[in-house]
Amino acid sequence: MDIVLNFVETIVGLGAFVMMPVILFIMGLCFGMKVKDAARAGIIVGVGFKGISLTTGLITETMTPLVEKLQELWGLGLEAVDVGVPVVSAMAFSDGVFVLAMIAALLIVNVILILLKVTKTLNVDLWNFWHYLFIGSMATVITGNMAIGIAIGVVYSVCNLLLADRNQDIICEVCGEQYRGLSFCTMAFPVLVPIVQGIDWVIDHIPGVRNIDLNLRNLPKGLSFMSEPSILGLLIGIILALLAQYSWDQALTAGMSLAAAMVLLPRMISILVEGLSSIVAAVRKFVTKRMPGRELRIGMDFALLVGDPDMISLGLVMTPISLLLAVVLPGNAVLPVIGLTNLSYMMMAPVVGTKRNMFRAFIAGIVCIIIVFYAATWLAPLITQVGINVGLLEEGGLYSLFNTGEHIGTVLLMILDFFF
Repeated sequence: MDIVLNFVETIVGLGAFVMMPVILFIMGLCFGMKVKDAARAGIIVGVGFKGISLTTGLITETMTPLVEKLQELWGLGLEAVDVGVPVVSAMAFSDGVFVLAMIAALLIVNVILILLKVTKTLNVDLWNFWHYLFIGSMATVITGNMAIGIAIGVVYSVCNLLLADRNQDIICEVCGEQYRGLSFCTMAFPVLVPIVQGIDWVIDHIPGVRNIDLNLRNLPKGLSFMSEPSILGLLIGIILALLAQYSWDQALTAGMSLAAAMVLLPRMISILVEGLSSIVAAVRKFVTKRMPGRELRIGMDFALLVGDPDMISLGLVMTPISLLLAVVLPGNAVLPVIGLTNLSYMMMAPVVGTKRNMFRAFIAGIVCIIIVFYAATWLAPLITQVGINVGLLEEGGLYSLFNTGEHIGTVLLMILDFFF
């Protein structure tokens, strides 16, 4: 058992850019690819993941001091501190026995649902299983029962699988057919898409407001250059830097850094998709030959969508707005720090759900952020307790996670908390 646990911990510790190529290489062989083709596809995917990591790291490196400066200037002080995904994911993988049992349960249930034709998605994104482990560990704390914790994590996973199937068409319509055959089951993205579509439906029924259509790709010819990723990144970076009272040279540096990120991210994602496309083709060929009439999709990290300029731009615009909301929202206890550097992930669903109407995406984005604040506030005591138990957080503080959110998982935990 120790050997198995150590192997799992080692594989997970490698990170997505090493772990996913290995998984996809094995998957390619299972679906009939030649060794050299499967190896090439896996390596290209790994290169893409590393490129995305380096580019998003540039955004984080630029935005972290800027956010801290804004917090200092605006005198923000709230009880719960955002510790970020690195700490919380480490918490999720801290109990080897629980991790092994949960991953096994998730994979077995996923395969059974595919065989029963309940879902079309095979989720191979093992790194992002930490979301289900995270919610499962919280459920274990609430109930004192590991089996219930595993069951809650599995239910959360099943919900995301079904929603990912549902969201396929609108993602391909908005982001491109290159994503056909892929499913995105990460965090709250699967449930946020229909929530945003609901907000879009409400706006459709408001006279006057429903006629506002701001699509950066349809700007007048004389202003079309403003929608170019490099220009958007430069302008938004400079404006945010000036709000933080940066000097002119610091503002230019911040602007150019964000411009570089907005140009490079789509190119890194195109590299990753290049590797995935051959694996998706192999899966389709295999399924078509052996299971006529069936479709099988590969569950992947929703980071594949983050290179979209609309999503990045909206995420950057939401940075000062999120800080303002943190202060004015009654009952909120969370001070966003690390999560603010990755708001583009939170803005994926608003852009997709409103089909790039940036006015509606802006409104939906605010709603999404408000939901995350209250979910993070409710989760803070549980995250603090688990973090202290595993030795990753110090006693005496209150900690939480401000990110895309764990909406379904949080609702499941609230139901458990009511009964226990």
